[in-house]
Amino acid sequence: MTVTDLTQGIEDTPRRRFRDVTPSDAAEAELTWFFNEAESAMDQPSNFAVHLAGLSPVSLDEVERRADARHAAEKIHARLRRLRATDASVLSGIYTEMSWSEAVLAVLPHGLSGAAAASPAVRMHHIRALATARTNKRTVTDWIEEVVRRGRPDLLAEWREELEMTCAIAITTYERVRGEGPSVAPVAEVG
Repeated sequence: MTVTDLTQGIEDTPRRRFRDVTPSDAAEAELTWFFNEAESAMDQPSNFAVHLAGLSPVSLDEVERRADARHAAEKIHARLRRLRATDASVLSGIYTEMSWSEAVLAVLPHGLSGAAAASPAVRMHHIRALATARTNKRTVTDWIEEVVRRGRPDLLAEWREELEMTCAIAITTYERVRGEGPSVAPVAEVG
């Protein structure tokens, strides 16, 4: 999957918006690519995969593509290191593609579900629920699914309020660190 695949139809879908903060297109492209594609873009494919694709693992184009990906990933990683650890974790939660039920995405859309899974406050609620035997779900993601399925609107409203603010702060901080200019994420080749 490419950045183009992940952000395709962005005009058709509602933009991420947390409170009054909407990430720039450049930040959106960088963070989506970094958390979902960067690692595979930098890896040298196995000989078997290369053979199946009919490519050369050491072709000049492939070497240059991996070098560009590594440079972009290092630049984005350096920006993320300048953030507080909690902001970087929230950004990871917002932008890492995860499988969630439609019910969770309806209640926590546009990355809020992932931000919830990364949130220290939500994780603490999960630990308390485990400690008091109110759940047997071992992962926070499974527990979030359970909370939504059981219909806890009070808890979900509390999370959403906190997550909206947390996400707005994380996005604003990343935008400040990245500055102006185009995205450094590699552009997917069309065709």
